[in-house]
Amino acid sequence: EKFKAMVLQSVHDNNDGNGGNDDTNTINDDVCPPMDEKELKKIVQKHCKSLNSFLHHKPIAKHTSAAFEQIVPFVDPSKKIILDSGCGTARSTMLLGKAYPNHTVIGVDRSFVRLTKNQVRKEASDEMSESRDENPRREFSNIISKESSEESQRPFQAVSSNTLLVRAELTDFWRCCINANWDIDEHYILYPNPYPKKNRVKKRFYAHPSFPLILGLGANKIIVRSNWEGYLKEFANSVEYAHELYACKDIDGDGNTTLNLDLEDFALPYLKDARNGPVERTDKAIAWTNFERKYDNVGEKTYS
Repeated sequence: EKFKAMVLQSVHDNNDGNGGNDDTNTINDDVCPPMDEKELKKIVQKHCKSLNSFLHHKPIAKHTSAAFEQIVPFVDPSKKIILDSGCGTARSTMLLGKAYPNHTVIGVDRSFVRLTKNQVRKEASDEMSESRDENPRREFSNIISKESSEESQRPFQAVSSNTLLVRAELTDFWRCCINANWDIDEHYILYPNPYPKKNRVKKRFYAHPSFPLILGLGANKIIVRSNWEGYLKEFANSVEYAHELYACKDIDGDGNTTLNLDLEDFALPYLKDARNGPVERTDKAIAWTNFERKYDNVGEKTYS
């Protein structure tokens, strides 16, 4: 299966991830009504059609391009890649790295302030520094740790033999991955900011101009987690709307069907799972993120 909406999400990006009252955590369709389906479809299909224009007017940020180029030597070409987008404190990235030792796991966030807050990552770094093996990843990690004043300027950090943390802009990093033809096995998007206010809906991943890039990465699985079931439903619906456009079902201003022969159907691999929609998460053996642990502790429903 290729599209699996799993669960969990915070109302606030800067939530500390500690336990709390489930009434304050919950966001649902009563708190934030679903978008009008026709309006969401219009937004998604517009972004699919205008992707080239969006990319043309948004050059890849230099710091992201530089960070990508620097991590390439640390990415084992014999291993498939797991991408953890918007990884925050990188708890999920570190746990994924341990769970999938035969993959290269890359966590991406725009802020190393968040990336350096995770105890799991610190413990992994300590283990790595104690290793006596000759390892360029360990050596690089030691080098960039020399001065704390440099912490916020690091482009990336190799925290284990198969786990990298990268400071980069997500949209631009995805473009670098596509340009490099990387083989993405799984793509995690955990705790995306839900932007519940109506006037900020276009900041949600599925309503953002970069949404076609998420599909275009070609990951074998896309895993989106949230405690707001409605968010996952609209994400799944957006996959269907993109497929309708890519599958030559574009409707022009006069209501006529026109062909989009120049558009590859990036949504097709995820269509089946998108149509199945999210289901409540029941396997709580591992809390992949601080938010997931928080919701589990207070009995908050999460979905997959």
